[in-house]
Amino acid sequence: MEKIDIKSISKGELEEAMASIGGEKYRARQVFHRLYRAGSKSFEEMTDIPVVLRAKLKEKFHITRPVLLDSKKSLSDGTTKYLLKLEDGNTIETVFLPESKRSTICLSSQVGCKFSCAFCASAPFGFSRDLTASEILDEVLFVREANPSASITNLVFMGIGEPFDNYDNVMRSIRVLNDKDAFNIGARKITISTCGLIPGIERLKSEGLQVELSISLHSADDKVRSELVPINKKYPIKDLISACRDYTNTTNRVITFEYILLKGVNSTKDDALKLAKLLKGLKCKVNVIAYNLVKSKDYLVPEERDIKIFIKTLEDSGMNVTRRKSRGEDIDAGCGQLRISRM
Repeated sequence: MEKIDIKSISKGELEEAMASIGGEKYRARQVFHRLYRAGSKSFEEMTDIPVVLRAKLKEKFHITRPVLLDSKKSLSDGTTKYLLKLEDGNTIETVFLPESKRSTICLSSQVGCKFSCAFCASAPFGFSRDLTASEILDEVLFVREANPSASITNLVFMGIGEPFDNYDNVMRSIRVLNDKDAFNIGARKITISTCGLIPGIERLKSEGLQVELSISLHSADDKVRSELVPINKKYPIKDLISACRDYTNTTNRVITFEYILLKGVNSTKDDALKLAKLLKGLKCKVNVIAYNLVKSKDYLVPEERDIKIFIKTLEDSGMNVTRRKSRGEDIDAGCGQLRISRM
């Protein structure tokens, strides 16, 4: 019988499995604590579990662990990018972003991506498969172990892949990340970023989790956005903003709109005015990001003066605006720079 990946099941499912092999339900909480708090890599390390029960767990389950193929650390800000090999040989990139008062992990949700955003380094490599919930959790476990002195405070699903295209596994992983017997990371410290998959937005509003929602918008014009984010042809801006208004009305939560500034494409004062008009009355904030150069793309970074004019125009229109600081650009770990690597 093929063994079950123990990190792919919920605490409730583990309680049922524990009962089926003669263990008390509370043992599931102990196993959760060992897997996710202590980072146990084998059942033998779970010394607070009886030996006989450990043997039964080993017969029924296995514990996954990615392999580090490469890592690069930014000399400018300490950002570290990890290339991890999964059990089937596929690879993903995960990024650790340390700051003085918090530490963030940028998580991948898929091996590759289907959505071909024009400015993204991952796009040319296509899509291989979804990550399992276990593989997503392994990203967090690996980065935490590699940085033992850091306290992981924030998680962002902004790596390779579209989280809402792998909705069930992403949500399963989030519930474990949020679980007090596991990672105990507050839901408000977890951000899901989507290129605009409306069905995912509609599902999320009913989850009852106070996670942060981020939308990669990048233009208030359908023609421009369809060139930058092709899924806009299926879910145009009017429908996307309508779904966002419904989401904020239902959840009373703020949506963050990510806006990458590309010279000569979406970075003029007129572009900013159109964006302010589009988002007027919506409970939201805008994160403005200067484009991170990708060698294989022809896009350019706007002049600093134009970036400041864009931001001031939004502020003068009453928008809540933040200029997001680029991190790890010197190691290709910035927004849009991650790519699927094969070795």
